[in-house]
Amino acid sequence: MIFNQVENKKIWSIAWPMMLCSLTTPLLGLTDTFLLGHFSSGEHLSAVAISVSVISMLYWGFGFLRMGTTSLIARDRGQQLKTGRIKPEAAANILGRGLLLALFCSVLVLLLTPFSATLIVEAMNASTTIAPLSIDFIQIRIYSVPAVLISYVISGWLIGSQNTRAALAIVITANVINIGLDYVFIAELKMHSRGAAIASVIAEYASAALAIGILIKAKALDRGLLWRQWFKLSACKALLKLNYHIFIRTLLILFSLNFFTAQGARLGDNVLAANAILLQLALLSAYVMDGFSFAAEALCGESAGRQDPRQLNRYALYCGVWVLITALVFSCSYALAGELIIHTLSAINSINSIAINYLPWLVLMPIAGMAAYLFDGVYIGCGSVKAMHLSVWLGLLMVYLPVWWLSQAWHNHGLWLALVCFTGFRGLSLALYYPRLLTKLST
Repeated sequence: MIFNQVENKKIWSIAWPMMLCSLTTPLLGLTDTFLLGHFSSGEHLSAVAISVSVISMLYWGFGFLRMGTTSLIARDRGQQLKTGRIKPEAAANILGRGLLLALFCSVLVLLLTPFSATLIVEAMNASTTIAPLSIDFIQIRIYSVPAVLISYVISGWLIGSQNTRAALAIVITANVINIGLDYVFIAELKMHSRGAAIASVIAEYASAALAIGILIKAKALDRGLLWRQWFKLSACKALLKLNYHIFIRTLLILFSLNFFTAQGARLGDNVLAANAILLQLALLSAYVMDGFSFAAEALCGESAGRQDPRQLNRYALYCGVWVLITALVFSCSYALAGELIIHTLSAINSINSIAINYLPWLVLMPIAGMAAYLFDGVYIGCGSVKAMHLSVWLGLLMVYLPVWWLSQAWHNHGLWLALVCFTGFRGLSLALYYPRLLTKLST
């Protein structure tokens, strides 16, 4: 199965650029951790840990703009290939509606966030030392929201069109600029957490400019400038229904991560910082596996558009094999070299010793999460996002919160146990529903 060259070549042609995209994203977080861990105090590192959790909750909550666009473009591509009738105006209208929705969401965020930043940071159990630094970071980063959301839509269009190299250029531009400016602002200018926020804003607008340039060069909207089509009621309802389920599902996952951060903060600033290091490493493995998830979105979405469940199942199986291999590589790497990696990221011994104590949970995370990362891509591509949404609700209410509540006597170990169980449940529930997804596609 794994040696079928045609299918695997298509998977890797989509996956490897997105893998590089995914690698640069956690490397940015690891760079912040490294620079703040070496050139600032633990307070700045902890402040950025809380602030990045809040910003991630906000921006990732709007990840439906990327995922919804990918799903619609991929299925439209499959339908056109099935019928043999190429209609570029359909993709242009999908893209146009997504961009308008991104601008609308940006206005809402810019209006609401200044009034809620303090309340959010307080809800994260930030100490009196860390809270002002966190609020300052959030109030700077929020100005990049239009750039981020526009980039989400354009990246979704590129992934759904299977042009992931262009999507790679957008992400690498943002993260390379961000890493360079991080060094200047944190290490050279000693701007600490404030410098990390300013660097991110500049980098996000630079990548948005590149994304818009790619859009213009491809003349992607030239066939879709019939504005009345962008506001077509049936199409807008379909877009909102799809994005609603992805939006709620993403918010619930981000709630789980931010709940994890907030409960870690209750255990002390050093535990908070140690968990931040381990979470960055867990996200590193997740982002690499997401390369195959992106491939599943594009290829399974195209197969769904063709109404070809057999082809969809083949792509899901091939992507699953590669996700499994990737998860095993990361788990083994963390087991063998985890302590060395932690000491490389931080020079604060009190934080490092705590992180090493919880290292076994990091080893488990890639294995626990591999099925969830795979099936997220399959379900998004097929547009079967309601099942994803429900699986997260069930995971939170039946697994994550009960396990955390019952294991509070284990302190941070109990917190990690709850997160690992929740992640594993998401994948298991989606795997159990998968045969029904194939049956629905066949009818």
